[in-house]
Amino acid sequence: MKKLLYGLFCSLVMLTGCSVKEEPKVQGQTQEEGEVQEKTVETEADAFEPIEPEYYEIEGVDRELSDVEKDLLRKPGIYSGENYDGEKVNEAIDQWPDGLTVEQYLNEMLNLVGEDYYDGMKTLLTFDTSVEVDHTKPDEQVNQPTLKTAHYAILIDASGSMRAMAGGKTRMDSAKDAVLDFAKQIPEDATMSMRVYGHKGSGNQADKQLSCTSTENYYSGKFEEKAFREALGKVQPAGWTPIGLALETVKEDIPADAEEVVVYVVSDGIETCGGDPVKAAGDLVAGNIQTVVNIIGYDVDNEGQTLLKKVADAGNGEFIYVNSEKELRKYMRAQYEVIQKQWWEWKETSQKDAWDQKENLKELSFDTKEALQKQSVQEKERLKKARAYLKTKYKDSDAVIKLSNYLIEDQHRKYNYITQKGHELYNESIKNGHETYNQVIKEGHEKHNEAARKKHQQ
Repeated sequence: MKKLLYGLFCSLVMLTGCSVKEEPKVQGQTQEEGEVQEKTVETEADAFEPIEPEYYEIEGVDRELSDVEKDLLRKPGIYSGENYDGEKVNEAIDQWPDGLTVEQYLNEMLNLVGEDYYDGMKTLLTFDTSVEVDHTKPDEQVNQPTLKTAHYAILIDASGSMRAMAGGKTRMDSAKDAVLDFAKQIPEDATMSMRVYGHKGSGNQADKQLSCTSTENYYSGKFEEKAFREALGKVQPAGWTPIGLALETVKEDIPADAEEVVVYVVSDGIETCGGDPVKAAGDLVAGNIQTVVNIIGYDVDNEGQTLLKKVADAGNGEFIYVNSEKELRKYMRAQYEVIQKQWWEWKETSQKDAWDQKENLKELSFDTKEALQKQSVQEKERLKKARAYLKTKYKDSDAVIKLSNYLIEDQHRKYNYITQKGHELYNESIKNGHETYNQVIKEGHEKHNEAARKKHQQ
């Protein structure tokens, strides 16, 4: 009996011992399975190859771009803009493993739904807020446009008849005053010459040959008042009137690079040396250089007026007849009135142009800002949807939880940059537009009033 009880006791002890030894084995198996599971997740995250973002380059920006500007120049996602497809975005998210960083998740999202900001950013980064008016300004010359290489040739009659008195002055003195006033108005970048004719010999028949072959250049180059006055002082009435010869030889005074020539002939009579001034004027305008021949006839008789008008017509110019110093100055006043009108018209046209440029720049900066803001908001909403879907997959992931704030912060950076930059360009366009507008008005008024003063001085 004792042997039987002892055998049962041993059996019970052995069973109990076996149970105690098996429990650690089960726990060991669970731990190993957890390690395998953890290693699998880590392997998936480590094996994941993130997309390397690509960025646009913009020419014409001579400074280092800020971080937010670089972010806005990232090339668009696969499903950006009108290509957006929510289901395909979710399918792509299904391929992402758990365990990525916040930055990696955002990078992958932008690779899917990031907007294409290139056009708007190019406008903002290369935006030129300057307002410039490039309308050709009035040249302030008598009936002549401003040219790059213009030459003004003045031919002065030095025949003996220019000694005649008119209004308390000799015709020559009145002509000199008018010529000096005109020379002062010639553009600074233009050249000019002064040639006299008939200044040698006398009006006697014996001196006709000498006088009719006399023509001489007294001045060439840019206008310098002192030197020009000295040259005018040398001109004295003497002999006959070789207008044709003067028009033929004036070619010698014209610079080789002149693109336009304006010839002014000041005379009190007809050709008296047998020359052909009409032909000479025609030959001048028929040359390679654009030429105009204007005639100012001073106290000329009817026969002289008829001839001089023919010369002007042949030279594609105009004939102006004056019979006193008063009328000579009246003619000059009329020219200044033309200049006044030209400056007024320039001011009106230019200030409208400045205003229109300003308005166009305002509109461009505003529209660009609005379009980029709209894209930024759209990108944010699509990123939020992608993050919400990702959260359903990895709701306990710390990175996914933090992603929401990170995403909002990133989008606020972009939106605020766009808004601030747009406002800066908008305000700068207004400022520059107003400055140019006011400058145009100021210059236009000053030039208009200057021409008025010169007109009243005549």
